[in-house]
Amino acid sequence: MKIAVVGAGINGLACAVKIKEKYRDFEVVIISSEFTPNTTGDGSGGLWYPYLTGDNPHNLLEKWSGETYRFLHKLWKSGGHNICLMPMYNLYREKERFKRPAWCNTVYGYQELNSKQLEYFSNLYSARYTAGQTFISFISSPPKMLAYLQERFVKGNGQLLRAKVTSLEDPLLQEYDVVVNCTGIQARFIVPDEKVRPYRGQIVKVKAPWVLHTIIDEDGSNYIIPNAATVVLGGTYQNDFNRQIDPKDTDFILNGCQRILPGLKDAEIVNVWVGLRPGRNAIRLEPEVRNGKLFIHNYGHGGGGLTLFWGCGDEVLQILETHLNKPSNVKSKL
Repeated sequence: MKIAVVGAGINGLACAVKIKEKYRDFEVVIISSEFTPNTTGDGSGGLWYPYLTGDNPHNLLEKWSGETYRFLHKLWKSGGHNICLMPMYNLYREKERFKRPAWCNTVYGYQELNSKQLEYFSNLYSARYTAGQTFISFISSPPKMLAYLQERFVKGNGQLLRAKVTSLEDPLLQEYDVVVNCTGIQARFIVPDEKVRPYRGQIVKVKAPWVLHTIIDEDGSNYIIPNAATVVLGGTYQNDFNRQIDPKDTDFILNGCQRILPGLKDAEIVNVWVGLRPGRNAIRLEPEVRNGKLFIHNYGHGGGGLTLFWGCGDEVLQILETHLNKPSNVKSKL
């Protein structure tokens, strides 16, 4: 059995690792024009938090995010992966926008903020917050996480192929029995799927080791995410393919985050980065048979790639197992 995983982002790597470790005798190859540290995921904030993931069934979102949360916890306990266990605060100025999330029972220490806590944050951050929540999350270093999964895949005799796939009918894919489509924003053109659209994200990374918790101002569009190396300041959410740094966005990010934490005015800027999140009305994770070949689609994760990857990879593996266990397919393998 020959299986191609198209895309070397966090979801492509997770699928490839799960498939190769389950079916060690299968030939599994990751095909991508870019590998870490040059993928979109490498520049992301690395926060576990279902963000811009679309309108998905609550049970699936809870399942996928929960499996990833437990996976990150396991890696955190083992050490050496640059994963931080971090208190997180989501603050809302408009109370009606706040809804208790479906995944609240997945995380450690989930609580809705009471009036005294909201008053404290309102005074501290010079804003009027009327609702909020806190819980414990995980923050990973995306380049470290991607490198870990890629190395794990290669050590299991997985193969890497640097090539550009232009469509699902690309001659490059003809020799494979199954194709797992983890092409992110490129799915808009490769599938093609016009529901996929860019969620342009610009961030600023600074040195601020005194910041010890994550803050998201849900209505002000600013967030502060410390990790093992830097503090990620954000952000933007724009339906735009522009990958160039916009000075106006940089000013918006710095001014907004400095209003929340004035001490950030003294932080040294490390770099400014732009990436295109693969947005969609809902994540597409399903099988499709085209001309007798099985394609398993896994794309459209928005800003939740590093929140959902391990759970979505498990879902892909289950779809593959179901396909392989069909009587006709079992017979063909004998």
